[in-house]
This record gives sequence, structure tokens and C-alpha cells, in this order.
Amino acid sequence: MVDRPHVLVVDEFLARGLSLAEELSRAGLDSSAAADPPQSCDGVDVVLVEAAHPRRVEVIRRFAGEDGPAALVIGSGVCHEAVLHCLEAGAVGFVSAQESTESLVGALRDVVRRGALGGRRLTRRQTQVLALVAVGLPNREIATRLGIRHHTVKNHVQSILGKLGVGSRTAAVVALTGGGRGSVGHGHA
Repeated sequence: MVDRPHVLVVDEFLARGLSLAEELSRAGLDSSAAADPPQSCDGVDVVLVEAAHPRRVEVIRRFAGEDGPAALVIGSGVCHEAVLHCLEAGAVGFVSAQESTESLVGALRDVVRRGALGGRRLTRRQTQVLALVAVGLPNREIATRLGIRHHTVKNHVQSILGKLGVGSRTAAVVALTGGGRGSVGHGHA
């Protein structure tokens, strides 16, 4: 595991992003901020994207590849559809902006720990499936929405449970939302 993971805070309001990055640095993380992320995020372990950023989905898609940093969404008062779009784009989870610094740091370290274990990071399709599970869709509706077979969704769900080391869909959603830190499956997050 990375002892001091580097977190890039992406917030359209740079002053707010810099303030959060400074808070994370005081809590023991290596962090920086940008209104728009650079083309390359070499050395960055997690991109923390403000859910209200107007280009949040584009930012997440840019870094959601297997070798890129994990993307985690942070926000408050955000419609669950906005969070769902971020998760479908490849974000690994959502954290409420009202959480304490310790909770946020814990979520960031957990994201880095999971990513550092090699095959445990979810694929883009698995993240999409988990996002749809989080909003309460059954497997058949997930299959229809993603244009894949029902059996394929079942396989993805089983792989997700194995990668996250949990035994149920509910536990997987809790892992996705950072142990209850967000409310992806409810009306507002």
C-alpha cells in the first residue's frame, strides 16, 4: 500500500479545492488541487472530483482506465442521478462533503488500498453494474439498461462481491459508498 497516497482534488472553484487539499495534507495525505486536471496524472493515486463540477463525467472518464488513478466523487446536496452518471463513467465511489476529515481520509486510503491490490479494482462495466445495483435496480433491468444479458449481469455481480470481499449486494453498495458515507441509492446525496 502507498504510505502517503497522492490525491488530486478537482473542483471548479480552485480556492475551495486548495482548501480541501490543504486539509488532506494536514491529515497525512500528499494532495494538490486543480480547477481542471492536467492531461496526465502521473504519480496521482486518487482523483477526488467535486460532484458539482460541470465537467465531472469527462474528468472521470479521462482517468477511469485500468492504469489511471481511481476517481472518487465528493459532494453534498447532489441529485443521485448526477452521482450515478459519475459512477457509470468509472468513479469508484461517493463520499458526502459533510463527512469529517477523518472519514474522508479513511475513504481515500481505502480506495488506494483496494487499487493497490492489483485485480481488486472494479472494471468499468463492473462499476456500472454496481452503480445500478446501488439505485435499486434488479439484474434484469440492469441487463436491459446496459444492453447485456441477464446472465452476464449475474456474473458481474458475483465478481464484484468477490473483489470487494463482501457477501451481499447490500454490502457491496455500502463498500461503494464508503461505509455509509454517501447515499447513492437515495433521492439526494
